[in-house]
Amino acid sequence: MPRDTLEQDLARLVAVRADPHAPGAADTLRRALAARSYLLVARAAEIVGEWELAAFEPALIAAFDRFVQDDAVRRDPTCAAKIAIAEALNKLDSRETALFRRGIGHVQLEPAWGGPEDTAARLRAVCALGLARCDPPDVLLVLAALLADSQTDARLGATRAIAYAARPGGAPLLWFKAHQGDDEPAVRYECFAALLALVPEAALPFVGRRARGEDGVEAEVALAALGDSRRPEVLSELVPAWEQAVEVIRRRAALVAIAALGDDAAFAFLLGLLENGPPPDANLAAAVLERFHDDERRRRRIEKIKRRRADLADH
Repeated sequence: MPRDTLEQDLARLVAVRADPHAPGAADTLRRALAARSYLLVARAAEIVGEWELAAFEPALIAAFDRFVQDDAVRRDPTCAAKIAIAEALNKLDSRETALFRRGIGHVQLEPAWGGPEDTAARLRAVCALGLARCDPPDVLLVLAALLADSQTDARLGATRAIAYAARPGGAPLLWFKAHQGDDEPAVRYECFAALLALVPEAALPFVGRRARGEDGVEAEVALAALGDSRRPEVLSELVPAWEQAVEVIRRRAALVAIAALGDDAAFAFLLGLLENGPPPDANLAAAVLERFHDDERRRRRIEKIKRRRADLADH
């Protein structure tokens, strides 16, 4: 396709994105989805997903089938079109199980410095969520295999999809993965977060122990997962983690996690530390309490204690 024609077609899609219901917009989208250019297809798929245009689902599926076949590296480098299509189908709540299975199984090795690079990891992750939504009987078998994928994005997608599926067998899979560990902290975080959502009573003491463990990186992701869970009972694990932490980085991470809970008990703990803690701890508390700045009632209490502490320091 000549460059000027491609640019013109992309410009037309910009107009369609503003109003996909305008006269002629539907025809423009259909032509784009049927195009050979992966750029056009990706842009059109994004528009379909953004506006949730369910009538275009068959066109999305047909386009995916074209790009997932032979010569995928040349026809769809970086899997841009396939990823955009899969994301759009998820937004449309598509039940196209067979397509998501193909996406999970797709590996696309492209030339890169240091050797071929698999650019389909994100596609496998997006399709994992799609399969979890479809919820076929063997969904956990497929996702368990993806949990052992060599690519971080794919393992992250598998973890999130297992949590989304919320099948009875999902928690044991994630429990095993959490004990096995992972080289990527993000994967460990997702495992902890998923377990706290799926089996909170069992996960809370387990993740709490990891938050107090010797592995500093794992401790930080465990603290973050505890805080992001926003479960009030998590405070009973976060306070000991803060008390036992020695390094400033970990102590701050514990206070950030406490602040993330956002409830009155967490706020009271931080406020007490600001008022009565030694200067290093009070300073850390003051920093994390900034997240409550938009809460007028809480902001006034913070400022009052800061002024009181400043007055005492002057005398």
